[in-house]
Parts: sequence; structure tokens; C-alpha cells
Amino acid sequence: MDKLKEMIKKIRGIKNIEIIVGLVIIAAVIIIYSTVSTLKADKAAETSGDASTELELRLESILSEIDGAGEVDVMITYASTENKITATSTNTHSTTTVSGGQEITTVTSTTSPVMQGSEAVVLGEKMPEIVGVLVVAEGAKDIKVQLRLRDAVKTVLGINPNTIQILTRRAV
Repeated sequence: MDKLKEMIKKIRGIKNIEIIVGLVIIAAVIIIYSTVSTLKADKAAETSGDASTELELRLESILSEIDGAGEVDVMITYASTENKITATSTNTHSTTTVSGGQEITTVTSTTSPVMQGSEAVVLGEKMPEIVGVLVVAEGAKDIKVQLRLRDAVKTVLGINPNTIQILTRRAV
């Protein structure tokens, strides 16, 4: 006990201890903030370009804003993968021949993708059919919150509410 009192006395004897403690706290906050920012940036980088994952993230963000929902995670399952819609060009060639006094015209069409360098030009993506949505929310214990979450998912995705499952997040 005496050693503890001596240590406290020594610490109090240091000039400008408040400034030193303040700088340590500021440094800790900066380290924590940069770590969280890096984790968020990494998650965003991993998911960029994937339309289905972007949809899940946007849905998580908006559902977590619903009163009482708390933290929300969303998983969407699809019947297939997304389809890229590529630009195409069609070339038509017609040939006319005369045989036995009769004129015969043959039309040949070929369709090929429009290329930009070695890549096909993508006009857009067609999302596949959604077969199920799982929502895990802190506030899902409350039936009113569950109904609000289900209605929001149904409205945003335009799907049958029977394909939506709302579950309560486990306590940490």
C-alpha cells in the first residue's frame, strides 16, 4: 500500500502531468479512429463492384435507421449470379442469286459483342431473382420492429414477405 502511495506522489510531482495525460488520450483516440477507418475502407474495397453485396450494405444501413432496430446485418440469396448486359453490333449481309428465272435472296446476320480493348462493353447488370433474405437485428425481439423490418425489405426489394426471415441478434 505504501508503494502505491509513493507512486501516486511521484506522478503528482511530475510537472504538466495533465498535458501528458491529455496527449496520451489523444494519441489513443487517433490510433483507434485510424484502425476503424482502415477496417471500413478494407471492407468497402472488398465489396466494390459487386452489386449484390452493395445492395446488402445499403439495406443494412437503411434498416439500422428504423426506430428500435439497432445494429442490423443482411444476407440476400439469389437463384443465380448476376448477368452482365453487353453492347452488341449486328452485321447483315444479303445475297441475291438468279436460278432458273427465279430470284433468291439470302440474308445473313451476325451478332458480336462491342469490344473496348480486350473487354466487352458492359451496358449494365441484370440482378437475378431473390430467393431469400435474412435480417439479423438487435431490436428484433420486439414484434413491431420485426414487422417494420419485414415491410421495409419487402418494399425495397419487391419480394414476397414469405421469403424474408427476421431474427434477433444474440447478446454480446
